[in-house]
Amino acid sequence: MKKIFALILIVSTFLSAGCFEKPAQVKQVQEVTVTKWGPQFTKVNTTFATQPNGNSALWFEQKGIHSAESVEVWLGDTKLSGMAIKPNEGGSAEVPAALLSKPGQLALYFILKPSGQKIDVGMFEVKP
Repeated sequence: MKKIFALILIVSTFLSAGCFEKPAQVKQVQEVTVTKWGPQFTKVNTTFATQPNGNSALWFEQKGIHSAESVEVWLGDTKLSGMAIKPNEGGSAEVPAALLSKPGQLALYFILKPSGQKIDVGMFEVKP
């Protein structure tokens, strides 16, 4: 009986002193799937799916994104604007002409809000 009491005393001392780590909270991962997207390349200064404001537009088929407010679409270091999302079906985002002005590859990815989860989509190429 004394051993059990001593064990309880030791455990309660450790707990009150904070000697045990609290379990980390598990972040929920949102399931998002991009099945198709495009175009995947263009030539320098060549627009595609030209919008009324002169920007180009990328499109994507997706499942798991429910509104434009719940996602940011990024191309390289640029957050794209002019988004439209059809829940669990697809969407689009405008690409400014400045991103098409020189050759190179730009990563296309989503940032889900509010979690900050990053979804890599693919590489967009601007060819010479």
